[in-house]
Amino acid sequence: MSPPILAKYEDFVLHNAPQISGLESGLRSLTYLLPGRFENSDMASEAIFTFVNLMSLYHDTILSTAALRQQPETPATKFNRYTRYMLRSGSTYKRVAYTLTIVQMCEVLMEMGARRVGGRRGRERVVVGVEIAKVICRTILLKLSRNRMTMHATVPERDYDPATVEPPPTSPSEHPATWKGTRTGKEHIRVDHITKSDKGGYDHAVQYLLSKALTEAAISPMDLLRPIVTARRKVSEWMFVLRPLVYVLALRRYGPSSYKPYLLSLTMEVLSLTASLSPSTLGFRRDLTILEREQYKRRYWLLLYYLLRNPFYEQWTKERMGAFIEGASRRPLISLLAGILRDYQPLWEKWHFYTSGY
Repeated sequence: MSPPILAKYEDFVLHNAPQISGLESGLRSLTYLLPGRFENSDMASEAIFTFVNLMSLYHDTILSTAALRQQPETPATKFNRYTRYMLRSGSTYKRVAYTLTIVQMCEVLMEMGARRVGGRRGRERVVVGVEIAKVICRTILLKLSRNRMTMHATVPERDYDPATVEPPPTSPSEHPATWKGTRTGKEHIRVDHITKSDKGGYDHAVQYLLSKALTEAAISPMDLLRPIVTARRKVSEWMFVLRPLVYVLALRRYGPSSYKPYLLSLTMEVLSLTASLSPSTLGFRRDLTILEREQYKRRYWLLLYYLLRNPFYEQWTKERMGAFIEGASRRPLISLLAGILRDYQPLWEKWHFYTSGY
């Protein structure tokens, strides 16, 4: 696409943000209904899901900038504060962060396509290649962030309502919403834009000031994640980064029916999590920031994926899940959940990235 076409499309997105958001939601809902409905429906569903995620990622790069300017009082999560700051820290970090995000969005579709074109061996090669690419990206991000822990995602989450994003004015405004500092070059919101009556007046200004107030001992967004300095935490972080690659390599060596890859991966993951705990209380370490604790909590939840990985899944989980689906299918409301589980059960049984979790 040429720049003029991109500019026209960006303008189209800004003028039709609510409709585009509704279309994205509708297409995502469609992907939940397609699996198992017809031949190759799994790949069609995943292709639609991947396309919608990629388009949403691109739309966020357009809409989030406008939302931040128009709604400066909206409080940002600690995760978004950190990721936005890091994306602005350098072009290399931004390129690697978006590369990792795109690879994660496309990994299941690439695995399906590789199986269709190259068979089992082609699928294995692509799975290993994707995990290598992800390890390389995370290693670069780890270095560029000066040894801060790797996040579950590297781009901000959508924290605004697309329906509230207003299109840009057709003619230049006499009183722009922002002004740029001559020394720093940073853009700042104008006070009269914050307090004007149609935006909420005094209450609006108070919300804006509260959104900028520090809620923990963090002078800058970089301090929301502190550098890893102890040898124990460094080793644990590298174990967490390398674990997915070690797991798939062990699968190729021993096969999915062996417990060796399963136990090796589980051991590495558990050992990496112990660095977050205090030996005396078995709770989170006191020196962890709030954002670090949130990331560790998510990592603990990822352990549930081991219930869906072989050989444990075939020998224990599958039978019990089948009994639950059979019993729940005869009950109102719960039968909807049972139907979704029944449709998606063949997917996590067949495809690696449905249960990789990272």
